Amino acid sequence: METWKSLSRLPRVLLVLQAAMLVIFTILYPLVSSREGIFYRGALLVRSEGAGSTRYAGRLEGRRAVFTVSPAGEVAYRLGDTAYGPYAVALDSSAVPQGHELSDVLTGVEVREGDEILFRGGWWYRSGFTWLVWEDGREWDTFAVTVSAGGQTYDLSEEAAEDPDAPAVSFLLELVLEPELTHRGVWTLYFLGLFCSALGAAAIWFADPLFRWNLRFRIQDPESAEPSEWELFSRKAGWCFLTGLALFAYLAGLFLTP
Repeated sequence: METWKSLSRLPRVLLVLQAAMLVIFTILYPLVSSREGIFYRGALLVRSEGAGSTRYAGRLEGRRAVFTVSPAGEVAYRLGDTAYGPYAVALDSSAVPQGHELSDVLTGVEVREGDEILFRGGWWYRSGFTWLVWEDGREWDTFAVTVSAGGQTYDLSEEAAEDPDAPAVSFLLELVLEPELTHRGVWTLYFLGLFCSALGAAAIWFADPLFRWNLRFRIQDPESAEPSEWELFSRKAGWCFLTGLALFAYLAGLFLTP
């Protein structure tokens, strides 16, 4: 208690802030990390079950995005006021391209939008990497790069995409057959923020003892030494830096995915 009374306003504010961050982020991290979903175009769409279907919902570029997946493999997608689909994803072993070098590892699939076949062939997926081969052996380029200009979206051949907001075939396959669930909240950064807070609190609470302990190796009577203006300024700068670093680590870990 005597140490607290001896502190000036700045270290008191920093100690209260560090304690508040610890309480707030200790509550937020379990809540955020428990909300699992899929990562789609830079947004986390949270998974939920209802009415016999699975929904993935969130905000995408300021608009509400919702994927609804039925047990039969039908997908409906709504982005803002625009509806896409319904799409149908089905397994079909006869769609695997015969004679292709990857025929043994490809899974036969078919993706439709209404009566239109969007893709029919072989599909291979591992940890976010997709490979598509049409039934006739042609390979689908899943690494197409697009750029935007003049209100239009163009691929590398400079042809305008029909609708850049429509979900890709590769994503529809992943969504139905092998959804890769993730969540926000990187606990490693939480513990980094906790460590920085603890270090900052210790530096404030034991500022004078640490100062004199360091002097023990350089002068004969450290107990009678008084900190200079530069020493006092360095202390405050260090306290603020550790508190800011802790806040940055907490926030970064809260919004990133593992």
